Amino acid sequence: MPSAPESLTGAPSHRALDASGALPEAPRGGNLLSLAAVQALRMGAGVAVNLMLLRALGVEGLGVHASLTALVALAAFGAGLGIDRLLRREIARDPASAGPRVAAGLAASAALSVVTGTAIVAWVALVDGRREVVLAALFAAVALGLQTLAAVPVAYFHGVRAMGLGVPASLAGRACLVVGTAIAAGLGLGVTAAFAAQALDAAVTLAVTWGVFRRLGVRLPAPRPTEVRALVRDALPFGLNVLFGGVYLGVDVLLLAWLRGDAEVGAYRAAGMLLALFPVLADTLTTGLFPRMARHLGRPDLAGAELRFASRLLLAVSVPAAAGAVLTAEPLLVFLGGAPFAASAVPFAVLAPLLPLRFLNNGYGMTLSALDRQDLRTRGVFLAALLNVLANLVVLPRYGAVGAAATTLLTEAALLAWNRRAVAPLVTGLRLGDTLVRIGLPTAGMAATMLLLPPVHVLLAIAAGGVVYAGAALLTGAVRRDDLRHLRRV
Repeated sequence: MPSAPESLTGAPSHRALDASGALPEAPRGGNLLSLAAVQALRMGAGVAVNLMLLRALGVEGLGVHASLTALVALAAFGAGLGIDRLLRREIARDPASAGPRVAAGLAASAALSVVTGTAIVAWVALVDGRREVVLAALFAAVALGLQTLAAVPVAYFHGVRAMGLGVPASLAGRACLVVGTAIAAGLGLGVTAAFAAQALDAAVTLAVTWGVFRRLGVRLPAPRPTEVRALVRDALPFGLNVLFGGVYLGVDVLLLAWLRGDAEVGAYRAAGMLLALFPVLADTLTTGLFPRMARHLGRPDLAGAELRFASRLLLAVSVPAAAGAVLTAEPLLVFLGGAPFAASAVPFAVLAPLLPLRFLNNGYGMTLSALDRQDLRTRGVFLAALLNVLANLVVLPRYGAVGAAATTLLTEAALLAWNRRAVAPLVTGLRLGDTLVRIGLPTAGMAATMLLLPPVHVLLAIAAGGVVYAGAALLTGAVRRDDLRHLRRV
């Protein structure tokens, strides 16, 4: 395999913090820029696809789409078992082991994807039986399998901190998704064609990713059964995190479909559709920081500085976004989906405070995984999933989509409490009070501006609030200059 840069040897960093408590300077890598490009593409494509689905499928059709998407999210555990997440950490620490690890990861992912895909289609055929829904499940299963395979070479890119190598594949795949969805929506082809577009996206992404990976010259030995079994065993805690996360993020949709029908699911899905895109921003930052954090094992001072840096940026984005979502819920959803989606406004407003909770959970969860405490992260997500299922069984029959939003918010808050307690022994300095004040004041100014504006288009109100927040945040120091310098070196 190509030689790794000296900074990627996997040896833990022993550089001290400077006098201000900031992280020491690191070599410029440009990884965050590459990740940001990919995630901006994902968000842009996601917004475009979601808008087309809102208009083309209507409330009930969107409910069918959401139910199948939730089922696939649950099944993702079986397809990948979190193998890609384990590979990122292990390759970051020992790049020389990449060849055998990637080979074993591909073999395991291929076998698991076939079994999982077959189970998805069989379940939908048994429980639903509608021909178009079963065919949609087939496309969804194919997309899941191809995405799982593509995630293995991408894990290598991340492990050696060459994350820009994944940009061409994301660009090609997302372009196919948008074009395919536009054709399906324009021709009125329904839910089946929407999932066919996802399968096309996954196929193109895998083809381009594999082409880039092969040009790197990484030698892939024939995987030995013992290596594959060992990889699956070691990845299982990561996979269980995927499973339990899928339960607490998707079981409310499946229970709504069972208890209240497709229309209620469609209203709830519309409420969460835009909010679900924002955590992509958190994932961009924490994915970029993961290899760095993995090198801070046993150094709570460096790990704490890294986590505080991430938390400041995560809250600076998510707190104003949540406040703006509450203030613009109904006009925004009616603008995007039409009058039938006015019913989604209340669950949308209830879900909005989820953003800062989920952003922080992303940062704390990344820290636990990077510092070899994935077991604690998985246990927390399991308890969150259990809480969510029990709460939904009590609340959903009476309160429907609004109840589902409330139980999701409760679950995320409980998970945050768990993750913060779990990460505390691994890092120093988890205090966020000063950060919350510096962000809260500009957010209050933004909210006051939006409330005092005369009646204007919702997008103008959002733009005005954003300008006020950005200006006030500069004055209060919501994000430090040192943070911006460090951001360029991720």
